[in-house]
Amino acid sequence: MSDVTGEQKPLSPADELRRAARILERQAEYGQRIIDEAKRQQDRDKRKGHFIGLSGCTLTTGSTGDGISVSAGQDDPIFAITPVTNRPDIGSLARALTPAGRNNFSYLNHLSGTISHEFYISKRVAETTQAALNVAYRAISLLRLKTSCLINGISYSEVPWGQVAAHLNTVEIQPLEEPRRALWVSQAVISESELEWVTLRLARDFELHEQPSYRLAYDSAADAPFLKDPRTAMARIWSGIESLFDVQNELSFRLSMYAAVLISDDLEQRIDVQARFKRLYTLRSKAVHGAKMDASKIEEALTSSWSLLRDLLMACIRTGPSLPSTADLDRALLGHPLTRDGGAVTHIPDQAANSGA
Repeated sequence: MSDVTGEQKPLSPADELRRAARILERQAEYGQRIIDEAKRQQDRDKRKGHFIGLSGCTLTTGSTGDGISVSAGQDDPIFAITPVTNRPDIGSLARALTPAGRNNFSYLNHLSGTISHEFYISKRVAETTQAALNVAYRAISLLRLKTSCLINGISYSEVPWGQVAAHLNTVEIQPLEEPRRALWVSQAVISESELEWVTLRLARDFELHEQPSYRLAYDSAADAPFLKDPRTAMARIWSGIESLFDVQNELSFRLSMYAAVLISDDLEQRIDVQARFKRLYTLRSKAVHGAKMDASKIEEALTSSWSLLRDLLMACIRTGPSLPSTADLDRALLGHPLTRDGGAVTHIPDQAANSGA
């Protein structure tokens, strides 16, 4: 209420109390709507499995509100990526958590605001939490390789975020890592066909991951986009690239030749890969040895180097359950093509999905 001068008159104590009561009433109604919607989602959603909260995820245009999924002919999908809706407010989150988890409710509320999607893993694929986390790390990393979408796994729970508010004292949410900001902006999206590609190649990835050189390259591709310093990220990427090949001398020449034959069987594409490799190797040397470079040049070298590492890892997956030896690559240079099977299998072996990290 204002007087003739247009100035706002202070409310009386009674009016202030009524105003506060209306605000509290609206907040209570908002919280109840979240709880009611959580119960509706719980009634509709019969999935039993593991939910990994994702940040940095964008699904392809045209995907439904239910997201994307891969099934094996049953109602419950093997994997799914769905948008997060109906996040719990801080009150319903604290109400839903176990007594031990309530000590962390403020941080979990912060994490909730950074999560845009959830990655669902059926218990038919991973029975235990540890198995689910193993599968999630590989699947998320493979999705990055396949799509260039720089997603992160932020949280783990057996309850989707949209249904948390329907629970009382029973929800356990495990933070996985701080939301990480990538060194460059990615416009990439994830489609259902790419999620299916990942599903069919997880077993091959588990096989290759047993080899230290592949594991170093794979982890380099996973970590490098999220390091704080671009030059450090460049060094991390190239340590991964070099680990794939047992080369001790004539590094630039031999590495570029081996990369070319590993990535492609086509002569023209091999020539392009070799030229690309040698150009990036020169930029890598400048970056990691502290030479003066424009920020834009460093970013271009960084993203192109990461793309090269992606291409090499994808080629490894297509080529076989073990990395090609130096002798294999030398024979390929002499005209004997590498054997490629595409890396796809029809299922994820239980022993792979439930193995330790």
